This record gives sequence, C-alpha cells and structure tokens, in this order.
Amino acid sequence: MTASLRVAALTVLAVLHTAQSIAQSPVRADNAAPFMLRAKQDCTGDPTCTCEVLRKALGGPNTTLLPSDSAAYEDFADENYSAACRLPAACIVNPKDAQEVSTIVKIVSQAGTKFAVRSGGHNYIPGFASINGAGVLVSLSGLNSTELSKDKKTARIGPGNKWQAVYNALIPEGVVVVGGRVGAVGVGGLMLGGGLSYFASERGLALDNVKSYEVVLADGSIVTASANNKYSDLYRGLRGGATNFGIVTSYELYTYPAGDFYVDARSYSPDQTSNFLRAVAEYQEEGQLDPLSSVSDSGPTILMLYNEPVQQAKAFDAFYALEGSQPITAPFNGSLLDILALTGSRFGSGDIRTYGETFTHRADADLMVELYDIFAEEIANLPTGASGVWVPNPIAASVAKLGKQYGGNLLGLEEVPQQWYEWFITWMDPAQDDTIQEISSRITQRCTDAAQAKGLSLPYLFMNTAGKSQDVLGGYGAENVEFIKAMAAKYDPGQVFQKLLNNGFLVRDL
Repeated sequence: MTASLRVAALTVLAVLHTAQSIAQSPVRADNAAPFMLRAKQDCTGDPTCTCEVLRKALGGPNTTLLPSDSAAYEDFADENYSAACRLPAACIVNPKDAQEVSTIVKIVSQAGTKFAVRSGGHNYIPGFASINGAGVLVSLSGLNSTELSKDKKTARIGPGNKWQAVYNALIPEGVVVVGGRVGAVGVGGLMLGGGLSYFASERGLALDNVKSYEVVLADGSIVTASANNKYSDLYRGLRGGATNFGIVTSYELYTYPAGDFYVDARSYSPDQTSNFLRAVAEYQEEGQLDPLSSVSDSGPTILMLYNEPVQQAKAFDAFYALEGSQPITAPFNGSLLDILALTGSRFGSGDIRTYGETFTHRADADLMVELYDIFAEEIANLPTGASGVWVPNPIAASVAKLGKQYGGNLLGLEEVPQQWYEWFITWMDPAQDDTIQEISSRITQRCTDAAQAKGLSLPYLFMNTAGKSQDVLGGYGAENVEFIKAMAAKYDPGQVFQKLLNNGFLVRDL
C-alpha cells in the first residue's frame, strides 16, 4: 500500500472509531459474558466464528479487521517488518485499551482459538508476532499513548508505540527513558526481550528500568505488577519471562534527564575488517569502562556516542587510531532525536524478508575475527539477491551489575565484558526461505562451536535477536527457568498462553 493510501486508511479507521464510541459503547470486561458463552458453544475449532464474535463484542469493523476488509486489513497485516512474517490471519483485532485486550483474551480462550500478539512487528520470526488463517492477530498498535508523570520521574508508555514517537513526546520535556536505538522498532517486544539502548553501560537494559507493568492475565483480569505490591513475583517474572504470563498493556518507565550526545559516525574499507574488530575488542577492554560511552557497529562501520557534549571522547581512542576511515557525518553534538534521524534508514521494509540469530561469548579479539571469517565464508553461499549483515554488540560488565542493582532480572548474565551478536540475512524470493534457514543454522552452530572450543562461549542468548529454534529461556540458568515455570503455572493455570499463543519463547518448549 502506498503511503497516501495508508494514511487515508488509518484516517478512516480513526474517524470510524470516534463515531463508534459515540454511537455504541464497546463491550467492557464485565459485559463480555454472552460473547464468551457464544465463543465456547459455537466457535471451537472455527477461527472465522471467533472473529465474528470479536467483531460484535468490540464494536464493529473498525476494531476487528477481516480479509474481506481488503485495504484496511492489508495495511495492518503489512505492519510486520519482515515480509516473511506477513501471514494471513483469520482476522486482526485492534484493541484501544486494556479492557478490550481483556475481552479478546476471554473470547479466544473460551473458543480455544490460537492467537498471536504484535506490538511494533519488528520480530523477524514468522509466527511470533504473526499468525496464519488458523488464528487471530492481536495488534497492540492502538495502545500507543505516552504519558509523563507530573513530577516527570516516570512515563507510562503503551506497547504499540514505536520508539521514535516515545522520544518525540519525552525529549521536548527534557527527559528520556532507556529504550530502543532505532525509532522504527516497537516498544512491546523490545521491553520484553531485554532491550539494548544507548544508555546500557550507564543504566542497564530497558527491562531493568521498568517501575511497573499493566498486564492482562489469562483469565482476563487486569493487574499492575511492581516490585512493591502483591504482584511483585509477576513483576520479577516479566523481567525476562516474555509472553508466558499475560499481555502487557503499558510500561511505567523511569525517566532520566535528556542531554546532548557527542556523535561520530565512520566507515572503514572491507579489507580493514579484522583491524576494526580488534578495535572493538580494545574498546571493550578500556573505552567501555567509561559508562557514558556507547558504540553501535556493523562491519565495518561505527557509530560512537558519548552521553555528554564534548569535542572528542578518549573512550573511542581505539577507533580514532584506525587509519583510512571515511566520515559518514562530521562529528557533532546533538540530541537523541538527531541520532535517530541519522540511523533512521537502518531498517527497510517493502518485500524484504529478514531472518537472523544470535550467540554470546566473552570479549576476545582473536575470536571476533575468527567468527567474522566463518560468517563471511557462509554468506558466500547465499543465493542470488540475498545479503548478510554482521552486527557484534559489545556489552559492558556493568550491564549485568546494574541489572542486579535495579532489583534483579532473570537473564542470568555474567559480570564480564561480552558480545551479543545480531547478524541477519535479507532476501526477497520466498523460494529461498529454506536455503536461508539452512545457512543461518550453520552460521550459528559453527560460531557457537568456535567459541566453545576456546572456552569463551556464554549461555545467555539475547531474546531480541534470537532465532526461532534457539533456547533463550534455557540460557537463563536452571534457577531462573524454574521461577518462570512457577510464575506461568500461577498466573496461567489453564495454560492459555502455552496452548493458544501461536509461538514465542515459551515454557512449553523447555
């Protein structure tokens, strides 16, 4: 759909939604019983029936889109970043608040209808934030408010937001939250998966900075989980436990003063890749000890950020020493919004299909070079039109330490400098899907084997960039896995999310 058609469709939907709220109040949680009864009696094994019940319960076509709704349905289906994830759901439901999410959960659970939940749609595993005609896609794009507290110490953020919108709302108010590094990425998936930001060495991961979660549980109840209320165990579970307990409908995040950064973006020639990777390792040994520094790199380009407006930062000496760099932009001091404008083209869309995986190891220069060589060797086998991107994420030991200081999470991170990889492959021809998957599996296996052979492999797998068959939860350690299982049993005793959620990093797969 063209941009103009997309805007027109969304405008019509917004007008319809306003008119509907005046003409007919949608079903609230306490009025859902007759629709639940019909779903249980008539809709078992029939997703089309479930969609009809949802449309009536939620107030009409503006909230529940069927394939017959053509352009509007296609527009919402196309929200998934990877074309491989744009599956033809039986219907797409677009709740506007937690009460409507509650109604949806009650109806699909009574009908026994499979469902998927999508926030921003950036996950590139088919079936995680998408589903085919066997089920319902719950799009949280309507839960997109950003509300700053009166004292400006916290912000309540809907999971359907993109990070660009969040920062657009907060930075003019002089504050920022620990969130995504790319504006086009959605809030919900990043927050549940851990969330790398430009503040990680100083503030920890995004999930370490949550004050409270509003959650719709499997029985449809809406609760607020924080470290200090009766749902404190659920709060802890959500700091790594993903979608095993419910659907998060808002995140209350701590805010921090929003200042200017020193920004320096450079590229190096491909024949400098080995030296570039050694510079990344040197940065981890020395420069990254300065928590105000942050880098984002992909081979071989570097975005260097320092969380103060300076002329040059000593933390980046390893990169300054590399000869032959080409400036992507002249160094400048600017806001996070300026940085997002610089990186905004990092992700495309259209008909591009994307898939990648991850692995983790202790920081080591020789290993980094060896792993890149493996990657380069494997992507040489890619079919015509496909390409690969290698993204090592240097993680400071402080990230694990801050997670413990901020109340603890379930990730099981070791307090050592480490690399979390974010490599991925892009292609356009669906006929190449199986070949891409085979090459992806080989890359991960060979790289993991190489790290293990040197005694440098770490069990943690970064959920935000993990592949469909990777054991993310298992990498947290036995104690944390048992806690997640216990919380899933407590808050979803009927196993709604284990049985009906289409896919994800779930307890059922352990």
